[in-house]
Formats: sequence, structure tokens, C-alpha cells
Amino acid sequence: MEYQWIERFESDRGRELFDLYRKEWWTKERPFDDVVHMLAHSDIVLGCCASDGQLIGFARVLTDYTFKAFIFDVIVHSDFRGRGIGQAIVKRIISHESLRKVRSFELYCPDRLIAFYEKLGFIKGSSSLLFHQR
Repeated sequence: MEYQWIERFESDRGRELFDLYRKEWWTKERPFDDVVHMLAHSDIVLGCCASDGQLIGFARVLTDYTFKAFIFDVIVHSDFRGRGIGQAIVKRIISHESLRKVRSFELYCPDRLIAFYEKLGFIKGSSSLLFHQR
């Protein structure tokens, strides 16, 4: 399957992403206006589209472009899982031209996905993760 990559979410793309978000446990409660705001304020947004233009994968990055890049919201549409799209998204981020100086790529994932990310060169860290939520 051939994919198209996008790094801008204009027009109806925000709605397509919102539809993907509504199907995932960690993003389903996000309001549409907040998703649009997030798209405008993430350092890098990456979409994977099927040959017909349908958005089938997404991830975003927050970074200082030197020391750290945090990868968030890696999502593949349920109808397209198991085809290597998630791997392609992560590899595309790690090899992204604007991130070539970044020393550490980090992400959060549930335990069931640790093996997936380890195959892509990630290692499980030993530091404590702290949250302050509003």
C-alpha cells in the first residue's frame, strides 16, 4: 500500500484527526476545539494518508530540536493496523530532517506496546514519571 505524508492539517484534516481521536481510549474525551488548538501549537504534526487521501495515521512531536523530542499520540486507524504504518510513522519522525540534531526521543505508552517500541530502538527508562494535571 502506498501512503501520502502530510505535515499540515488544513481544512477538514482537523475533523479527520478528531474522528481518529474519538476511537482511542486516551484521546476520546478531547474536545474538537482543543484538538485544533493542539495542531496549531505542536512543533511537528505528521499524518499518514491512504492513496485515496483518507487520514489513517497520526503522531505529533514537542521538541527543543536539540536535546529532546517527545512523541505523542501515535495513532493508526483500526482498519489499517498490522500493516507497518505505526512503525513507518515513528521511523519518519526519528529521521525527520528538522530533528536530525535531537539526542533523545521519548514517548509514553502502555505496557502492552513496550515491545513494539523496543523493536524501533526505544528502551524502557528507569526514571519516575510525575504528573501535574488541571
